[in-house]
Amino acid sequence: MKYVYVLTSSNSDYYYEQFYLSITSLRLFNPDAYIVVLIDSKTKQNLVLNRSDYEKIVSEIQVISAPIELSQKEASRWIKTSITHFVSGNFLFIDCDTIIAENFDFQYFKSFQVGAILDNHVRLDIHYLKEHFQKEDISSGFNSSINTNYRFNGGVIFCDGNSQALEFYERWHCLWIEGLKRNCSQDMPALNQANYELNNIIFELPGEWNCQISHNGLPFLSEAKIIHYYATTLASLEPAFILATPEIFKSIKENKIISQETLTLLNKPRKAFKPISRIISDELTIDALDHSFLFKLIRFNKRNPGFKNKSKALFKYLLHK
Repeated sequence: MKYVYVLTSSNSDYYYEQFYLSITSLRLFNPDAYIVVLIDSKTKQNLVLNRSDYEKIVSEIQVISAPIELSQKEASRWIKTSITHFVSGNFLFIDCDTIIAENFDFQYFKSFQVGAILDNHVRLDIHYLKEHFQKEDISSGFNSSINTNYRFNGGVIFCDGNSQALEFYERWHCLWIEGLKRNCSQDMPALNQANYELNNIIFELPGEWNCQISHNGLPFLSEAKIIHYYATTLASLEPAFILATPEIFKSIKENKIISQETLTLLNKPRKAFKPISRIISDELTIDALDHSFLFKLIRFNKRNPGFKNKSKALFKYLLHK
């Protein structure tokens, strides 16, 4: 089994630091793992000095020349949907924003060609972004979210390397390019459309293989094999998962190494949560948190600290009026 990462990064982001943490945790729990990293040629040029220690951890490095007109994110998705052009045999693709939590046993991976986990661990009919996905699909010329009740997450994908799996990847890549022409650079719409067109080839893996802790992942955390900590919809919020905090990434960027304190967290990642955090399951509260207005308000307060106290005073006034 090969473990495959796709890395695109610049000196101004933390994608390399996320990747470095993930492969370190993978090697920690799976010392014999064969780790492959696919890096676009632009990124490889800046992986020098304090950004080159990954070479000591991975087993194979491939530098990929993505089309020059693509942005950094687009190049990442171009490579991600083309993995089978560069990696043969069976593999497990793992996003960079992950932490590995235990040793892997692949006896389970023998009866299907492609495997993934539902996005947010729920069927599409109760996914809070269902309408967004449907609008996104329609604008991209897709219809998987209209005709099925599945929405798979692309953060962890198993591929057994046979002809059907290769066909799936080929179709995924072609659909992603079609979507890009319609201004959709996300890879999940094309992923799910390819699955739909190939009669639902994706097998639903247990949630512990891609424990999305930001949304509905708590039931899988105690046995999580891979913790997927980042969520775009929560990009403006302070993460409860300590290994996802900017302070950790900044420390790696500035000090060139993973600190002993961070290594201690990597040894027991299921416990790496801030002491002040809350679990919310009330549907009305979740609906309020998912509302775009609240998200925008939180982001605005974060970018404008002086407004924070004024908004608190306003809400207090309105509540007691």
